[in-house]
Amino acid sequence: MADRDDDWRNTRSPEEAAADTREPERAARIRAEDDDDTRRRQDETEANLRAAAEALEDNREGLRESRGALQERERDLRRSGELARDVAEGAAGLRADTAEAARQVRDVPTPRVDDRPGAGDAERGGGA
Repeated sequence: MADRDDDWRNTRSPEEAAADTREPERAARIRAEDDDDTRRRQDETEANLRAAAEALEDNREGLRESRGALQERERDLRRSGELARDVAEGAAGLRADTAEAARQVRDVPTPRVDDRPGAGDAERGGGA
């Protein structure tokens, strides 16, 4: 194959030829820098995502502990409510018993001084 005069390599200056080789080098360098920036951003994002995942897990654990504490508190409150009901029922029973005892005491006739055996003899002048 014979050299052709219209071949573009023959018509270019050495500066143009150097620019063509520098341009791919420059593009490769820019691409490498861009790739490095991309990797750095990806690594930073990965670290942030990992930290966020750890924070979420910590929060989940805290929520589990809080839920357990709340459930225990609910059980305690339920027990306290039951005890308060029992005490109130017991108090109502005691009040009823006290009222009944008071009624019975009121219904018992109070002996007068004259009605007691031997109590009135001294007053009447007839005692021993």
